[in-house]
Amino acid sequence: MPSSPYLLIVLGLLALIVIDLIIALVEGVFLTLLNWHPFRAAMFVSFIMNLISGLINGLLLVLLQRSPYIWLPVSFILSIIIESFIMTYFKRQALRRNTLIAILVNLVSYILLILPAYYFGARA
Repeated sequence: MPSSPYLLIVLGLLALIVIDLIIALVEGVFLTLLNWHPFRAAMFVSFIMNLISGLINGLLLVLLQRSPYIWLPVSFILSIIIESFIMTYFKRQALRRNTLIAILVNLVSYILLILPAYYFGARA
């Protein structure tokens, strides 16, 4: 069928958006707990930074799907870099603190969501 690759791309993008929303929720809550911003602003910034890093890391996953030992650390580092710069755009003059918080929230999201999903997905 000629439409099946397009359907696969659309479904993949929809899955990426749902995953990014879940990760944004977790990271937004942790941004709030770390007193980065109030909840509403933290959720907004978390959604933006996870949408951008999710798209980039989704493309990276497509390219490196057979190499999880390369993809996971590269994805983690890229997420920290992307998200700390986005956070700094919204909260200027706090690059060091934003980077530390980006490391913490990404550790939480990778430990709670990404690593278990990848582990159980690889076993199926």
